[in-house]
Amino acid sequence: MTATRPLLRQFALAAALLCWGLAPDAFRPGGAESLLMAGKNAADMDRMEVGYYEHLIDTGRRLDGQALAAAAPAAPPPFKVTDLARVVDDFRECVLEPSFTTIFQQARWTTNALGLRDREYDARKPEGTHRAVLIGDSIGVGWGVHDGEGFEPRLEAALDARSASAGGPRIEILNLCVPGYSPAQRGEHLGRLGWSLDPDLVIVQATAADLDWDARRLRRLLSAGYGWDIPIYQDAIKAAGLEPGESPARIKQGLNGQQFRILSDVYRAIGADCRSRGVPVAWILLPRVGRSLPEAERQSLLALAAASGFDPVLDLSDAFDGLDPAALAIGPDDYHPNAEGHAILARRLEEALADRPDAPWSQPSRPGSAGGAAR
Repeated sequence: MTATRPLLRQFALAAALLCWGLAPDAFRPGGAESLLMAGKNAADMDRMEVGYYEHLIDTGRRLDGQALAAAAPAAPPPFKVTDLARVVDDFRECVLEPSFTTIFQQARWTTNALGLRDREYDARKPEGTHRAVLIGDSIGVGWGVHDGEGFEPRLEAALDARSASAGGPRIEILNLCVPGYSPAQRGEHLGRLGWSLDPDLVIVQATAADLDWDARRLRRLLSAGYGWDIPIYQDAIKAAGLEPGESPARIKQGLNGQQFRILSDVYRAIGADCRSRGVPVAWILLPRVGRSLPEAERQSLLALAAASGFDPVLDLSDAFDGLDPAALAIGPDDYHPNAEGHAILARRLEEALADRPDAPWSQPSRPGSAGGAAR
């Protein structure tokens, strides 16, 4: 047992890197000039943002883990230092460590027994409860803010209050978001964990990064000799005319222009999975602080979400428009919203969901309730 421990540590370290990565210097406090500063032009910001998300999604592992070990940096990634990442031997690569409390990047993180950054819930849904599960990435999990300050726990408290005032059921929103998860990994997490929780509603959290997240991830998977048999990517691989053993340059060339097709396959698979179980699936497009979303990309995402059977399709991409990015970001070099940014998102979501005729929270709660602390 003692002899294998270094290998396990090495594998865990590298896998955690591939899920979340180390942010480049420009995204570290005290690093390069702030992305949110006016001195950066649009091209600069786009290039640096691509680098950031590439670190988040970069995957180069082989099944034996050797490629990961070789790629491990001198300094361990933050999640490994705090033991927040647990390696799993499936498509998700890693999940959050269950029943864990720590301080990560100056924010208090607590996970429950289910491995969610959330309060404790019964795995079996209680009677008289309307349960939703949220699948998403670092914004959904509340990267950079304390427990209870993300939009999800605030929204849960607000909708629960609305339902109580209407004599409706208890409202639960279980947070299945994991930092660095691509859209396909979010769907995989729903399949492996989410459905066992018997949800009445699935909420898919998206950002503009969804447009090419899985395409970039797939390019790295295939180049490392892994992922050729992942079902959700098969149509894109065939359309690109790729075969195992292709060079990285050929893989990159083949997947060029396949980004929208790949995301379409992922979204449609999630939508079909929910429909087959008779569970409605909502989709929310969230903004990144200090980053505008080109209109063509926004319209493409909205149309794809609707075509995938997501309903409602909620566009919150303008939630931070006209507001000072410096007052809403967790730091000068990061696109993630701070507690105030999450409060804004929670209020907007409550407003968007409040009057839906099929919802159990049909009566209004006190104004602005979503901005308060989670219970």
